Amino acid sequence: MLFLSIIGIFIYGCIVQFGMGKPFGDPPMPDAALIIVTIGVTVVIALLMACFYFMRLDTLINEEGVYERMFPFQFKFGFTPWDNIIDAAVIEKNFRKKYSRGWGIRHGFRKKSFSTPGNKVLQLTITNDYKILRFINTKKIYIGTQKPEEMTEFLDKLNAKRNQK
Repeated sequence: MLFLSIIGIFIYGCIVQFGMGKPFGDPPMPDAALIIVTIGVTVVIALLMACFYFMRLDTLINEEGVYERMFPFQFKFGFTPWDNIIDAAVIEKNFRKKYSRGWGIRHGFRKKSFSTPGNKVLQLTITNDYKILRFINTKKIYIGTQKPEEMTEFLDKLNAKRNQK
């Protein structure tokens, strides 16, 4: 609604200035500038709306590690190898209490989340090996999932396989 209202203001300005012959704004924009700005704002907002329409979270979990990306805002997959993961579990987390949106990427101090609608997430507790004190550099990554049972089953199999080694 916000995007459409912004476009509506510029279209209303064009109608007032061209259709009614009254200047729009104080001071009024020249006709050419008003047309260019209206077209530019409309195109930018249409592209933003298309990005939100086609937004999706792609997650790939295999024996190497966890790959994730929020398309179309990320084109390359982020990768976290299992060697850097201390703990992985599917938990219930309610982002809606703190945030109003269902989709998105959120960064914070020592945590990062890729969320989808719903409250089931894969929580990864990771560490980087270049720090001396392990607890200082641990952080959490939350990856939303709409298939928590499949993810839990895969993690159980992977943990069993890793414990055998």
